[in-house]
Amino acid sequence: MKRISSITALGVLILLVASPFVAISRDWKSYIFMVSGLVIIILSILIRKELHKVLRIVHGVEEVKSDTYVENNPQ
Repeated sequence: MKRISSITALGVLILLVASPFVAISRDWKSYIFMVSGLVIIILSILIRKELHKVLRIVHGVEEVKSDTYVENNPQ
């Protein structure tokens, strides 16, 4: 849940930085955008891995295979 909240907070930060009313130089705005984008990419990869792990557990992808052995005795 912290990861999703972090993405929301980064979205709000980007919204504020992109606003023309915030007096930040263009260089700093560019740095903030680049770092925010990198953090969003990393968080989305982590969320995707966690989602795949949960789906694997829910759907039971791990199949248990067993061999059966039948002995035929001639009578």
